Amino acid sequence: MPREVLIPTDGSPLSKDAFEHATATFPDGNITLLHVIDPRHTAPDDDELSSERVFAELLDAAERRGIEVETETRVGHPSREIVTYSEQNGVDEIVMGSHGRERTSRILFGSVAERVLRRAPVPVTIVHPHRRTGEKHHLVAVDGSEQSRRALEYAFSVFPDVETTILHAIDPMETHYGEGQLVYSEAEYEQIEEEAERLLADAQDLAREYDASVTATTITEWGPNEPADAILDYVENNDIDHVIVGSHGRSGASRLLLGSVAETVARRSPAPVTVVR
Repeated sequence: MPREVLIPTDGSPLSKDAFEHATATFPDGNITLLHVIDPRHTAPDDDELSSERVFAELLDAAERRGIEVETETRVGHPSREIVTYSEQNGVDEIVMGSHGRERTSRILFGSVAERVLRRAPVPVTIVHPHRRTGEKHHLVAVDGSEQSRRALEYAFSVFPDVETTILHAIDPMETHYGEGQLVYSEAEYEQIEEEAERLLADAQDLAREYDASVTATTITEWGPNEPADAILDYVENNDIDHVIVGSHGRSGASRLLLGSVAETVARRSPAPVTVVR
């Protein structure tokens, strides 16, 4: 079934990048462009931000490619309207730029994009300036949580033919295996490695259910902001064009938490990042 794809747009260059990513990633998708007029920041006579002008470039791009798109305009708080529209209209995906128009835009990471990531009931993809493109190669970061399993299921079901690497980043200095305690003994670290191997084996079993081709790897990293930095380093040093993570990880000391790993990766990754709830 074609996926219903929502692209919030404010006429900024990153809105075009989000459109380019969405149409390349979901070539058979049903695309809707949504422009939210925020009366707190937009004057009624501001023609530059009128819906017609905001949609114009993307509609021209769609026409050149023979793509049919729908347009919608709402008035209100942008993040709230984006989430509400997705809830009320059977949206499967939200694809949006990390930043919008300078000063006037409300689609700013840490503002609209962050709120949509936190509240949307569907996968949200954040696209950055100069996004990485190339051969299709996806990275799914896992930690054994229910959300990371959903990220795997999303990757395997939506993109079964795309080369996928499953990554588990180990931080031996702070892990849920020791209930947040520092790991000192060799035996405890061996336990961590064994659990990581089981986690990746389970992920590979799930891939076989979807007939998806995957590779699996672990990275051991020490220091602050890990495993987010490990994921970002892997993306930077390998041919990854799309990162998929769960919105939350294991409870307690897990680092795969929105506001921690998921948010850090979405903020800094050179490749588009999809956060799955």
